[in-house]
Amino acid sequence: MLTGESIIGKVVSFIVNKTLGKLVALPFDKRRKACRSLTKLYYCVQALDDVTEDFLQTLDAFLESGDASTLIFSLNYNAYRIEMATNMFYDLGYELYEGLEIIDPALAECCCTLYVGKFDFLTFISKSIYVDDSTQAHKVIVKRPLGKMESADMEYTYELTKKALQDGDKYYWPGSALDDFSSDFEDISIEFEDKESAIQLREMIVRQNMTLKEAKERLRNLIKDSFSIEEVLFQTDSHPYR
Repeated sequence: MLTGESIIGKVVSFIVNKTLGKLVALPFDKRRKACRSLTKLYYCVQALDDVTEDFLQTLDAFLESGDASTLIFSLNYNAYRIEMATNMFYDLGYELYEGLEIIDPALAECCCTLYVGKFDFLTFISKSIYVDDSTQAHKVIVKRPLGKMESADMEYTYELTKKALQDGDKYYWPGSALDDFSSDFEDISIEFEDKESAIQLREMIVRQNMTLKEAKERLRNLIKDSFSIEEVLFQTDSHPYR
């Protein structure tokens, strides 16, 4: 997921943009359900941000020492944590849809389309960086984004979805650049002795992570400014999506 963080950040920021100003008028019980889904989304983003920070620290040690085993250790050590972060997004899928539907049905439908794509996207990008040991000369394989998904016009997709709902079309499926995600990535290989490529890898991950951090902060502020401590911490409904 380390090279797909800007896409996740883009979706999270879009959710924040469309949620602003729509939470105040919600009934109390509905507010709590919406609050829970948004709070769990924040925890998902936080988990991904944390594992990225740890990976970058180990990568910096590799760049300083030039020891390839350090990079291999970082990949192996963080693989399980990256998988856990991925699974958190998976587990949130249905609840996030139901929480967003309370806030804005068009937003929920739009993000459902994106989230179904993101389910496949998460599986695809969960192995965004891995060690290829099929040959004697081990390499690091990186899925590098080409930028098409990052430039997708989500506002346009939202407006199409909103109009379709207003027209009574319950099965509308707007297409976007996020659907064909595999075409937006290319595999590049990094030799362990190639320090310049490793530096470029770090710069790419840092740029991706900055987008994620910005989205995380915006989501945090939305939750802080919109909900009380009771709504955030004291959830008594064991099935918030019902």
